[in-house]
Amino acid sequence: MFRRIALSAFALLSVAGTASAAPLLLPADSPIYFQFNNIEQVNLANNLVVPGYAPAVGTQGNWGLFNISTIQSGAVTLPGIDIGGGPAFFVDDGVADAFGFGQVTGIFYGLQINPADPTEAAGGFIDLFWEDAATDDITAACLSGAPACPPDAATVGLFTDGTFLARLQFASGIDPLDPTVHLESDVNPTLGGSGQADSFANVVLSAGGVWADALNGNWFQTPFGQRDIRFSTFFNATLDTWDAPGGTVGLRSNDPARVFTAQVPEPGTLTLLGLGFAALAARRRKKS
Repeated sequence: MFRRIALSAFALLSVAGTASAAPLLLPADSPIYFQFNNIEQVNLANNLVVPGYAPAVGTQGNWGLFNISTIQSGAVTLPGIDIGGGPAFFVDDGVADAFGFGQVTGIFYGLQINPADPTEAAGGFIDLFWEDAATDDITAACLSGAPACPPDAATVGLFTDGTFLARLQFASGIDPLDPTVHLESDVNPTLGGSGQADSFANVVLSAGGVWADALNGNWFQTPFGQRDIRFSTFFNATLDTWDAPGGTVGLRSNDPARVFTAQVPEPGTLTLLGLGFAALAARRRKKS
């Protein structure tokens, strides 16, 4: 019953959001499956500098830009472990859906490659943004890299100039024996060919954002604690236009990301909270 109420409220809010060009809202207490499409650089010397994005301070071994092509109503395949995809309720700009046109874009940065084992990385963040119909500007040509979108500050700006949705921080758990590993690949990503990497991430609540509370589901179980989001990255070294001197390799990749969104308080709980705050305010007035 509660889930039906939550989804109905979600639908109403989403329609209202469309009318006012507000960001897409995510349903509460639900498995969700995202499809990310990425263009990125990797360098084993960890000497990459992200152009034109202030939060990405210092140097890193891996950074990139992305858009989300679909957001799907997922299905739990293994409780606390994995979520599969289902029908899409959001499709990237170009296909009309219940929410109108728009895009979810962003940047990942700060990953440090392990020089002794390039299949491992630690650290790193992901920032998500909403681009409404009036400002969305990520095209298929851009996602193919240069010349449409070279690895420069102007391109970074295209992916990060929307409404801030959430910041995610890569977290331990993908290697059950080593808490210092936050991302693990099956091959060295700079050697060409294709491969897969897996990782977990948690929401950085202090950064705020429209999606922060919804994504904070703490659903995935790991030996080092609960995690909010799981990624599976499939990459190949075919983005030659993002190669650079000194061993920097350009990659194209795609990530299925999974999350079980957080619950929202039931109406009765919200009423009790309201009464509690009112009683506290009355008590303070009486004391004064």
